[in-house]
Amino acid sequence: MWISQLDLTQWRNHETTRLVCSPGVTVLVGPNGQGKTNVVEAIRYLSTLGSHRVGSSAPLIGDGHTTATVFAHLHHGDRQITAGVTLRHHGANDATINGSKTKMSELPRWVSSVMFSPEDAAIIRGEPSYRRSFMDELVLSGSPSMAGTFQDFERVLKQRNSLLKSLRAAPKSADLSTLDTWSEGFTAVAAEIIEHRLEYLAEITPGVSAEYHNLAGGAEVAAHYQTKGYSLESSHSSRDQIMTVLSDALRDVRQEELDRGMTLVGPHRDDVELTIQGKPARTHASQGETWSLALALRLAMAAWMRDKRSSGDPIVILDDVFAELDAHRREKLVSAIMGYEQLLITSAVEEDLPSGLGGARFDIKDGVVTPR
Repeated sequence: MWISQLDLTQWRNHETTRLVCSPGVTVLVGPNGQGKTNVVEAIRYLSTLGSHRVGSSAPLIGDGHTTATVFAHLHHGDRQITAGVTLRHHGANDATINGSKTKMSELPRWVSSVMFSPEDAAIIRGEPSYRRSFMDELVLSGSPSMAGTFQDFERVLKQRNSLLKSLRAAPKSADLSTLDTWSEGFTAVAAEIIEHRLEYLAEITPGVSAEYHNLAGGAEVAAHYQTKGYSLESSHSSRDQIMTVLSDALRDVRQEELDRGMTLVGPHRDDVELTIQGKPARTHASQGETWSLALALRLAMAAWMRDKRSSGDPIVILDDVFAELDAHRREKLVSAIMGYEQLLITSAVEEDLPSGLGGARFDIKDGVVTPR
């Protein structure tokens, strides 16, 4: 897959921007804060329905505006499509495919990308929420139809938590049948997410290990899914088995949930333990090991998506990554990604780019993109 044209309107600091690309390498150069990341963030939003920097869509809308629009021309082999999204401060966001209105959850079916960014270090050394986000991005990348399931999960979790908070002040004899109903709905969507996380994490782990070996040497790397408040007999547990375990766990913690007014079991509280030579990377990885493992996760994900998605290669995005890497890792990374159909790279200065990296160059200043 590759993108030939990207149009941004009132997207962050881009009032009106058009970027015209070709297959191969495209490099955006400009000082920090000028809008490089904002461009590639827009592509990532189309493929994941989220930003790697903020948790909601409101900050993506330019200051003083009520809407922001992203519109992309994409190529899947001989097939050409257009994908667009309009974000709103008030009211529902809109999505289009080939000019026809569609559900937001349909966009990831048509747009495929993998982004490498400085924020990836938090997957290794940050809080569990960063690793959950990576897992969910992995699930969405492998099964774009899961976008609707994630939306359902957020809705059911919000409603269940609201109900639990209202029941905190209720008498002990209160009718809990409504809670039982919401719990059934919760376990169904939660089990689907967990099942996909387990499956896809197991599928990419060998690739992560191989990529890490290429970047940093022969250290053994592993990834283990960590449940919280429940226990699965196997990492290959079926959805029905997961639902049964979650239902039992929710019954066990019901009184604590009622006391605290929140859902204490589910994919929103799970984690992944990443290890290097059997030691937790979060607490034991050096800076070099952290970056090597973060890159290995993304490289393995890209290779996995290339095989799993009918659209072939994802668009590979490197956002100011070279500034974080030494010369050895820069060359290794470039060697690993040059075979992909399209690479979009941002850099604050030319000096951070590996020698011999070709491609089209664009300068960015104050949200304005200028071809060289």
